Amino acid sequence: MARELNTTPPRTRLFLVDDEPGVLVGLRFLFGLAPNLEVCGEAETEREALEGILAQRPHLAVVDLILKQGNGLGLIKQLRQRCPALKILVFSLHDEEHFAAAAFDAGAHGYIVKDDDAERILEAVQVVMEGGHYLSKQIATKAPGLLPRTRSPGRTRTP
Repeated sequence: MARELNTTPPRTRLFLVDDEPGVLVGLRFLFGLAPNLEVCGEAETEREALEGILAQRPHLAVVDLILKQGNGLGLIKQLRQRCPALKILVFSLHDEEHFAAAAFDAGAHGYIVKDDDAERILEAVQVVMEGGHYLSKQIATKAPGLLPRTRSPGRTRTP
């Protein structure tokens, strides 16, 4: 009896965390267009996000810094302790260097600004999932030395 082999590559499971329902809808739509990505959960508060991520065990969390209750930096620190293999990409409205530096110091693997286009968002996910660090061009041009502070052996990338 012949067996059929599944040649479909595994999908990257994403968990979305943002205080704006419209942003969650937009991200869910964008990631739904990529055949290798799957949104497995979403949350609007720090507590809901931590509970959901612990339950769903995604590969990557896309986290805003501002949440309805709690904050993204606190969530990132908790996730680094409780889910060390989880990749974290910050998706923020803030394009100032100190926000990105704080996110990297907390343990984020990438920082993308909400003004970036869909192609850049997907690129950031790919770079982070490949073990690198990603920084939005808007911040990288202001702070070109920010990425090396992450001290990661992985690939670093700015658009």
